[in-house]
Amino acid sequence: MTFASQLKPKILKTMASFTTRLELVNPDSNDYDLLHQEMRDRQFYRAINYCGVWHDLPPGEYDRTSTGTLDEIYSDAGAAAQAVINNKPLNDQQQPKDYYFIITQAVERGYILPHTTDPTKLPPGASL
Repeated sequence: MTFASQLKPKILKTMASFTTRLELVNPDSNDYDLLHQEMRDRQFYRAINYCGVWHDLPPGEYDRTSTGTLDEIYSDAGAAAQAVINNKPLNDQQQPKDYYFIITQAVERGYILPHTTDPTKLPPGASL
């Protein structure tokens, strides 16, 4: 047995950014506030950082930087939305709630976005 064959390969997982667009169907007025908290609890944030400046994402969009797979990001986003629905499955008009989302892994980004002034949109420990 050679020395090289005894070495275990090291697999490094790199961090990737995922953009999630999530829309609630038939929401009540406070459902998006609850969704923002559920997403934040799962490390999805409503702002992105470019060159040390935080920028607001459009309403309903979240960013998550993670070593996770697309399947894990998908599962976490779905769990956040489902938590909102499970809180109150029917809206005030007795219509069933639902959600849609799309997740993309960002390789390169181009955007025009305003600078954020809301620290609650940032990851824990980040500052404006």
